[in-house]
Amino acid sequence: MNSKNKKIAKSIKGNGSEPQSFEIKKCWFSAISEDDPLEFCIQGLGPLVPLSKVLPVLENMGSDVITANYELDKERGYWVIRLKLGTESGDLSNDSGLQSNFINLFVAVLKHEYENDGLNQLISMPAIQLQDIALLRATVRYLLQICVPYSQQRIDSTLVSYPSVTGLLVKLFHIKFDPEYKASNSERHDVIHKLRLTIKDEMETISGRDDDQIMRSCLSVLLSMIRTNFFQSSPNHMIPKALSFKLRPAEIINIPQPAPEYETFVYSSRIEGVHLRGGRVSRGGLRWSDRKEDYRTEVLGLVKAQMVKNSVIVPVGAKGGFVIKQGGRECLAVRYSEFIAALLDITDNIKAGEVIPADLIRYDDDDPYLVVAADKGTAILSDVANSVAEAYEFWLGDAFASGGGNGYDHKKMGITARGAWQSTQRLFREVGIDCDQDPFTVLGIGDMSGDVFGNGMLLSKHICLVAAFNHQHIFIDPTPDAEVSYNERQRLFDKPHSSWEDYSPELISTGGGVFSRASKKVSLTNQIRSLCNLPPFVTSLTPDELIQKLLCAKVDLLWNGGIGTYIKGSDESNEEVADRANDSLRIDAHELGARIIVEGGNLGLTQAARVEFARNGGLITTDAIDNSGGVDCSDHEVNIKILLKQLQDEGVIDQEERNLLLEEMTGDVSTLVLQNNFQQSKMLSQSNHTSELFIDKHAQLINLLEQKGLLNRELEGLPDNSSISKMVKTRQGLTRPEISILLAYSKTYLFNKLADSDLIDDELIQSKLLAYFPQILREKYAEHILTHPLAKQILAAQITNQIANRMGSTFCNNLLGVKDTDAALWVKSHIAAREIFSTSELEQNIERLGFDVPNSLQMELLLKLHFPMERAAQWLLNHESSQFDTRSVIEKYRPWVEYVQQHLEDFLGENETDTYQNSIVELVEQGVSVELAKQLVAIDYLFNVLDISLIAEGSISEMAEVAKVYFNLNSELDLFWLRRYIACVPNYDHWYRKAKETLTHNIDLAVRQRALKHMTLPPNPNVIAALQNNEHYKQLMSEMRALPSHNLAAINVVIDQINPIG
Repeated sequence: MNSKNKKIAKSIKGNGSEPQSFEIKKCWFSAISEDDPLEFCIQGLGPLVPLSKVLPVLENMGSDVITANYELDKERGYWVIRLKLGTESGDLSNDSGLQSNFINLFVAVLKHEYENDGLNQLISMPAIQLQDIALLRATVRYLLQICVPYSQQRIDSTLVSYPSVTGLLVKLFHIKFDPEYKASNSERHDVIHKLRLTIKDEMETISGRDDDQIMRSCLSVLLSMIRTNFFQSSPNHMIPKALSFKLRPAEIINIPQPAPEYETFVYSSRIEGVHLRGGRVSRGGLRWSDRKEDYRTEVLGLVKAQMVKNSVIVPVGAKGGFVIKQGGRECLAVRYSEFIAALLDITDNIKAGEVIPADLIRYDDDDPYLVVAADKGTAILSDVANSVAEAYEFWLGDAFASGGGNGYDHKKMGITARGAWQSTQRLFREVGIDCDQDPFTVLGIGDMSGDVFGNGMLLSKHICLVAAFNHQHIFIDPTPDAEVSYNERQRLFDKPHSSWEDYSPELISTGGGVFSRASKKVSLTNQIRSLCNLPPFVTSLTPDELIQKLLCAKVDLLWNGGIGTYIKGSDESNEEVADRANDSLRIDAHELGARIIVEGGNLGLTQAARVEFARNGGLITTDAIDNSGGVDCSDHEVNIKILLKQLQDEGVIDQEERNLLLEEMTGDVSTLVLQNNFQQSKMLSQSNHTSELFIDKHAQLINLLEQKGLLNRELEGLPDNSSISKMVKTRQGLTRPEISILLAYSKTYLFNKLADSDLIDDELIQSKLLAYFPQILREKYAEHILTHPLAKQILAAQITNQIANRMGSTFCNNLLGVKDTDAALWVKSHIAAREIFSTSELEQNIERLGFDVPNSLQMELLLKLHFPMERAAQWLLNHESSQFDTRSVIEKYRPWVEYVQQHLEDFLGENETDTYQNSIVELVEQGVSVELAKQLVAIDYLFNVLDISLIAEGSISEMAEVAKVYFNLNSELDLFWLRRYIACVPNYDHWYRKAKETLTHNIDLAVRQRALKHMTLPPNPNVIAALQNNEHYKQLMSEMRALPSHNLAAINVVIDQINPIG
């Protein structure tokens, strides 16, 4: 055994095969004459095999047993069973090949290598080999997972009843994937095409509608397959081989939506599983599921959340799950290894920078990126997964499965909980509570031994945990002492495998306690009744009823760190939720008593419940946003390990230095991850605060994403256009959970646009790539970072996050709505605009205000930067060449901005100066420093510097004169006021917003033309005088000011008068 196999053997501790008390030595057929029944003989050692095990196997193979007898040979220690058979199909008596197949299948079923069902009848077909039955069985099992409306027995019966069609399906698979079928790619495709037509013709002979639908479903699955390990030999005999099939699920008829881009189905008699991927570069956890009947449904629900969660990192969402069909926890490691190996069998590799295709026939492009993560039931198996990857010499090494012996321990770091705590702090900020200083009440789902719950409940010493529950216990502490309870929670967290029963009873406040969920009833104290708002006559409740009442209790925070869906929308049924284990304690969203909900665990609420809770005034985001810290941390680990492997391969560092570096960077990685959580949470707060103002843009974004086939609004629980129209009329916006979905879709769209762009060639933007990595790597290995195999993808993710977390989900409306917009050029324009106007520093200063100002003011201050930056980016996109060098553009415009900012009050007219100063005073009175107030008020005026620079034609010496003329024109015509007036027009739909943007653009254009004319013609003092004395223009402005409501037509008439003046 080589060293790699020894490592695997140590990890998996046996192959998990099910032991047999008997041993089959050989089987054979005999017949006395043609008229006598065929005799099937079984010889074995050890205990006699029971007929109760033998008869069902033979019956499913299409053979009835007429008589049975046995012989014992005690001297030689063996036995023989002789069975008279009646065979319904095939000709076993005369065909030695069929007999051999029959015997091999019979033995394989008894050894649990093949399953025992009706498909085994196909062994009597000459065209069907033993392995082909496994293929068909895998197809049937997959159909059951994608919810075809037929039972396994019904599908098996159809395949057996139409052997000619079944044989053709098998033939199609062999021609498609068998490497021994010698043909060129074009010849193979031609044969496949002709065979498809033959199969469809043959299907016309099927009389039953259900049979026809079943066969077409099987064909659809086979046609969607693009890779398989079916024809590979097992590369490592330490791990049992499972079959794997890579599919394009969108090509399968009637598949449940959303269909992932790729899917791998893994099948053996020991395990089944799926791996769903949102794209070629994707990652997500693999879980040990206990839902044998519908594990794919479970995984599909999780991958939807993973897609949103992964919008903060390089790979898109993926999720996998498997069920164990033979054995239990004792063979989990080997079953997990079997699942991992099946995935790796069909994955390409990379060596020396070149992709090495997997040993199979492929119908897709190179696909070497496979990264997995721990999930439910697999948290301690990262090293096992990495051992399998090492045996395959997979290019990622121990970056394949994050965590493990040389990875980042999420529980030890507390990174998922700390990421979710960023959401907690942000939401409490919105209600004026500093959760790091002020006491607040909490209801929790989970226990202190858990990662997310345990770490989360130690993140503030001011937590008053009044109740919590998990699958075993209910903990109630009606009036906790914050300090005492914190210390006790810390003790439980430090105690291995602790439960709520370990909580010291004497530390629980009066009337509380720990109650078993297995109890028939829980007696209620006055304190528990008070907590749950129950009348005095309610003296006891069942544990499930008590949990329901606790979920309705008035608390500041509901912290979900557990597993299960506990809250649904009022219009949803428990069947729609698909979590039967918690049906008895689930409540509707309107019944919730918490002010704030944070979901450190997945799927605690349905999306409909989140939206309903938010509509009723509750503060909530989504699980995918709240707990994305763990995913982000794993992404950093994987990409750092890939970089370090480069350094090792080049001899720059050795293994010991690499491991020390990983440990040394733990704190920096945490900081980088939490920064993402903070920024994303802040943007969602800002979007939520301004959702009414942005409802038209959100509606436009939904429609644009739908038109491009990127979004199914019904699946995502987003409102239809009719509902949005009503929201506009009633001055409502989308809720934070809905905006969270749009933010993720926008990020995914921009990331896909940028991943293959030339952004990395821009010198200034390269710094964004370096910023992804910890400081020590940036300082020592910057050149290596630039050659990272995923450099483009990491940069695309960095840029996407930075822009989306500053501009919100609607930042990509222009990219979606304007044809041929260059995403990379648009990004460069945005980055340049921020640098030109120094908005990063302004944002940091706004964030530093903290609790010195109300949250609503902080959000309004951030909004002051949004529209000018949006306009500035668009201006640069329109006026700079496609050969856009970001640093050069910044250096071109920044001096002019700085100059005008220093002399702004000199350029503004008297009336506008008053407005400018009054705005500053107003902000200062609300708690903003004078300097910050000046910078924020100035930003609206500074946008005009871009037009001024255009008129000055790059001459800084002309800047003062051009600025003077430009601002004079605006002041004398009261155009600064007019722009503010236009901004106040409600956005009833995106056409109103476009009209407003067009009107503002027309003002800028008219002023620019007037100023340019003034600068190019001989000085004429009568021009300004004409502006000052134009009575018609003044009358129009006066009339518009007197209108009872904003009127776009009136604005347009006024703007038309600007050009003729003078």
